[in-house]
Amino acid sequence: RRQPDTHMAPVTTGAEAILRLIRSAHGVLAVVVSDRDGVELHRTVRDDDVNLQLTPSALATFAMTAEQVGKLRLGGEGIITSAFENLVIVHGLCGTLNLCIVAEGDANVGMTTALMPELKRVLADVRLTS
Repeated sequence: RRQPDTHMAPVTTGAEAILRLIRSAHGVLAVVVSDRDGVELHRTVRDDDVNLQLTPSALATFAMTAEQVGKLRLGGEGIITSAFENLVIVHGLCGTLNLCIVAEGDANVGMTTALMPELKRVLADVRLTS
């Protein structure tokens, strides 16, 4: 079993750690975790007034796209960025999970993308302690 990092503040739940990540980057609205079929398993939002409508078909498409990009072996981690009029969605895979970081359209895409490895670590810690 992995030992906890003693330099970090204690976190009682994975949701709290995800919320801390969301609040660390300007413009990030939410993190959505789903399976590869698009079934939403978890959602953490920055504020209660954030209203996101990500359909199961969209989540499944993100998962399939990230998986296909990973097969290209072009380096990197198979992270896909989708830009829309008012939103940016960064999605990637963590084992069998699809991770979507949803940000405002004017968010710093580089900073948003940089959250993905940390998000994967948080989810790995949750699985180790569950």
